Amino acid sequence: MNELNDNLAGKDENDAAEICSFEYDVKNSEEDEAFRVFQKKYVLRKNVIKTAAFAVLALGFGYSSYKYPSSSLNFILTGVCIAAIAVIWFNVRYIRISLLNALKVLEDDRYIFKLYDDRFTIETIATEEEKQEEDYAPIPPSVIMLDDEMFDPVETEDKFILIIRKETIYVLPKRCMNEQQAETLRKVLIDKKIDKNKDI
Repeated sequence: MNELNDNLAGKDENDAAEICSFEYDVKNSEEDEAFRVFQKKYVLRKNVIKTAAFAVLALGFGYSSYKYPSSSLNFILTGVCIAAIAVIWFNVRYIRISLLNALKVLEDDRYIFKLYDDRFTIETIATEEEKQEEDYAPIPPSVIMLDDEMFDPVETEDKFILIIRKETIYVLPKRCMNEQQAETLRKVLIDKKIDKNKDI
């Protein structure tokens, strides 16, 4: 992600026409909803497969324990499989809660989103207090190319969720944009991606 931004940092934003821009903030509850969408899309399916595999093993070891009750190894292996299933689903919740706790301190931060013909940028808006600090240095905007194969935009009822390379999530609440801006994002980010996937 940083490498992508570094490669594009020197590119003049005037090279492409700005389609729309708006300032926004993200509430912790909105981050939670977005991460649940991410987990459902990329994590839960894998976890279901793992759970099914461990469940089959647990049934096999359980049957062996019933048939050969003198063998303690089968009881142990059955317990290991059940524990593995519990860990799989515990991690889903633990990772989400840990992430939300880490993002809680950023809830008051504001950002500016800019959409161009070929990319979008997201920049943190520094407060006046931050600008007055001696060690202040502006944070360069994140730059994402729209033709990135690993760019996966998702629209929900109240937000756009921009997933990059299955590791970075940007949340754009619709409460921070007007209807025209929301329609522009839908056409440029969602509809174009759907059309591109149809052509593959």
